[in-house]
Amino acid sequence: MLGIVREVLLAALFGAGRAVGANRIAMTGTMVPINFFTADALSAGFLPLYVQYKRDSPAMSLALYRSVWRLLAALSIGLVVALQAARGFWVGLLAPGLDDSTAALTGSMLSIAALGVPFYVLYSLHSLVALAHDDVRLINIRASFQSIGLIAATVAAYLTGDVVLLAWGFTAPYAVLWCWSAYWVRRKNYLNDEGGMPGPRQSLRAQNKIALAMFWRRLRPLLLIPVLLQGSIAVERAVGSLLGIEVVAATEYSRFVVDSLMALIAAPLGLAGLAAFARMQTEEVRAGLERLITPVLLVTVPLSIVLGLNSRGIITALYARGQFDDQAVDVSSIMLLGFSLGIWANVLGHTLVKVLNARGQNARVAVVNGLSFGIAATVNLVMWRFWGPITIGVASSITGLVMFVGAAWSLGIMRHCLRLLALLAPGIVGAVAAGWLLAGDGILRLIASCTAIGLIWLTYIVCVPRFRHVFVVRVWSKVAARGRKSPPAQEAVPVRSGVGRHRRIVD
Repeated sequence: MLGIVREVLLAALFGAGRAVGANRIAMTGTMVPINFFTADALSAGFLPLYVQYKRDSPAMSLALYRSVWRLLAALSIGLVVALQAARGFWVGLLAPGLDDSTAALTGSMLSIAALGVPFYVLYSLHSLVALAHDDVRLINIRASFQSIGLIAATVAAYLTGDVVLLAWGFTAPYAVLWCWSAYWVRRKNYLNDEGGMPGPRQSLRAQNKIALAMFWRRLRPLLLIPVLLQGSIAVERAVGSLLGIEVVAATEYSRFVVDSLMALIAAPLGLAGLAAFARMQTEEVRAGLERLITPVLLVTVPLSIVLGLNSRGIITALYARGQFDDQAVDVSSIMLLGFSLGIWANVLGHTLVKVLNARGQNARVAVVNGLSFGIAATVNLVMWRFWGPITIGVASSITGLVMFVGAAWSLGIMRHCLRLLALLAPGIVGAVAAGWLLAGDGILRLIASCTAIGLIWLTYIVCVPRFRHVFVVRVWSKVAARGRKSPPAQEAVPVRSGVGRHRRIVD
């Protein structure tokens, strides 16, 4: 909800013009180098090793934390210096289509955003330390603080007329988050109770050396993935700047709609069952995937149809007020159409990649991600002159499609997925036809189109026994189970100490 307020307020006060576009590029210029060395370094490199050490050797877990903290602090401070010194070069490389005044504005915003890099990185490390202790509070407050910070920065920039203040919407919240996370970790004694009796300095150095060596060993196979992902994001920003500054701003307005709906509706379906795949026997994985894929498709396919057919109506209802003019609506709606085409493939592709991770097939994950991000970057670079703004959205959809095909092929379920899509085809045709006939300008047409798509889709699901069993029988059984009385607490099956916690964290 705060994200909606944030984006609607930004659109109303600044539209999709120079200020918002410059701020988006400055944020990308800050986050791309951060994610080069933190994206998988923390989640896939630090966290599993820290959990293992915390269980088996608390002194080593503390050594790992201290070693990684020092490494990330040094890297982040070095990155601040590099961004400040070379911000003009970095902006020119990241957004070659900007005019001189917009490039200068972007550089000013980048210099402010760069100050938040150490806070962002070290807050992320504290969040994972808390997560290793089954504490998700630090992770949960991130999105709200980000939104509140940008809302405050947006209001301040509008009232003062100084649009550079928008960049403080990144730096200030993460400075507060870092202070709070440092206080929280110490208040909860997440680190103070793990080191045991202090040993000699030589022993501490040996522990630090071993911890960093193990950290590097886990991180090394994953280095290619963030390079490819961040490279693809950088290419997307460069292409957006060549298409016009309003395209850079419109990209995030339209992506926000897609990402919000995926996070609220589609992604939980794909992620809910992933914890089980790490514990399944090899012969059980295929059956588990087949049970997972059907409900994901039943939710994400109509979501793609609704957003694709009603992209203009949705953008108009959300953003068309204040400085968000007709041109901004046109650009944002065509981009939303491009993004919406691949929602089902993106959710399913990312889910199947996570299954590959859970099964320890990281080499295949690297190949699948490399192909998907590489093809997306190629599409953006080659086709932007011919397709215009929709290129960025279509490239994102192609990323999801390639990821889905590659992961499904690796898991041996491609035929099953094709059979499901073929069985869904009549329902897709009917829903598209009904939604297209009713789509148009105005909130009433938007509601009528979405309602028709939903009714046609539900009717088709109920008429097909295979889908009816998944969508109706399973849902009803869940509702009925919730209505039954829960067993007494003392009758519950005990969980072995440490094992359940460790599994949940890693998954």
